[in-house]
Amino acid sequence: MKRVILLSMLKAWLTINKLGFSLVEVLLAGAIFGLLITALVGAFLYGQEATALAGNRARALLLAEEGLEAVRSIRDAGYANLADGNYGLAVTGNQWTFSGIQDVSDIFTRQVNIASADSKRKSVISQVTWQQNPQRTGSVTLVSRLTNWIASAGNNWATPVLAASLDLTGAQNAVKIQVQGNYAYIVRNNASPSFIVVDISVPASPTIVGSLILTGTPTNIFVSGNYAYITNTSNTEELQIINISNPATPSQVSAYNDAGNEDARGVYVVGNYAYLGLNGGNDLAVVNVANPAAPVLAGGLVLNGGAYELMVLGNYAFIGSSDDTQDLQVVNISNPAALVLSGSLNLAGTSDIISITGFNQTIIAGRASGSVNVIDVTAPAIPSLTGLISPVAGAANDLSLGSSNSSVFMVNSDAASEFVAIDISTPATPALIGFYDAADTLEGVVYDSVSDRVFAVGDANAAEFIVLAPQ
Repeated sequence: MKRVILLSMLKAWLTINKLGFSLVEVLLAGAIFGLLITALVGAFLYGQEATALAGNRARALLLAEEGLEAVRSIRDAGYANLADGNYGLAVTGNQWTFSGIQDVSDIFTRQVNIASADSKRKSVISQVTWQQNPQRTGSVTLVSRLTNWIASAGNNWATPVLAASLDLTGAQNAVKIQVQGNYAYIVRNNASPSFIVVDISVPASPTIVGSLILTGTPTNIFVSGNYAYITNTSNTEELQIINISNPATPSQVSAYNDAGNEDARGVYVVGNYAYLGLNGGNDLAVVNVANPAAPVLAGGLVLNGGAYELMVLGNYAFIGSSDDTQDLQVVNISNPAALVLSGSLNLAGTSDIISITGFNQTIIAGRASGSVNVIDVTAPAIPSLTGLISPVAGAANDLSLGSSNSSVFMVNSDAASEFVAIDISTPATPALIGFYDAADTLEGVVYDSVSDRVFAVGDANAAEFIVLAPQ
């Protein structure tokens, strides 16, 4: 009897225990299911919100871009339409027009701001705002700059005028200049500082924003991207590489030491290579600057005579030389490790080509005698003289192409016309457009098509940097 009772009690306990475990399992499963549902619902809701936010931002970006294009269209209809102020936009008669101080499209509010950069340029800001969610707003802003290109195209360089000047610290000469964006980069000889950055966003009011002291004596400069490449007479730093990503705080990141003690006098940068012109040894040195912090020699070539300035067109480097029978030397650079002299041109007389520029199949060469030579390089191995002009008696220290490559600007040492504008629209008969009498010899020049201004540097102690404007 006792055994029967004990067995009955054991069965009852087991039944109760199983029921207890089943209840716990149900509760745990329910909790996990609830968490899973909450997570899935949350992910779905947040995913929807993220998708909506991304979509709204993309729409806002399109509206902002449309705003810039609309203002450009209004500019094309008449530059005078771009009065400074805040505007909305509307389409009237299939034409964009300004309407009120802002315009609304669905949840988006757009406003464009127009401000004068100078007499021929406008800064345009297109901003779109919207309510992303109850807690925060969204905003997209795009910026552009528009030029009075119709006026610029018609400007006359027959009587250029001085628009501005800067007195750089000390009496040392400024020798070369390059422009990129809103900044001009200048090198000086034996100066402290010898590298200067000038803000030219308002050409009539240039201001110095950065500078750097360099070893040796700089001779030339080329600007590409975030770096300025400077040639030098230093026997250990023939090429100096400067980081200009922040124009206010330029810094030297490296230097290339060429074998021997020859001076570097010209530099041109294309892609990962800097092409150096030197006055001896490897007169042409090709330096790999893929890593600006560690430039390495990729190839070199000994030429007849020392090299002055050079430029690269396609697979060829065109080099001004001191050799009297090969004034222009043409080097095939398609393989930097195996450079080949492909051709040359002998110009009349013994004056060296000391400055050079070019475009397409044309080289413009300036000589120490003051002549400017137009050279056809359609067949690089057999360059031919197309036309020339000798507007001054002073050395053609530097050249810069003008608008649409139809003109070239030359600076020189002629005491009465240190700046000269030349029409090369007809290559066979280049013609004098006009000149400007500066305070002293000008050494470097660059033309900026955006501002339609010429920036030049030279020897005048009170105005080493000048800005010239057309009439």
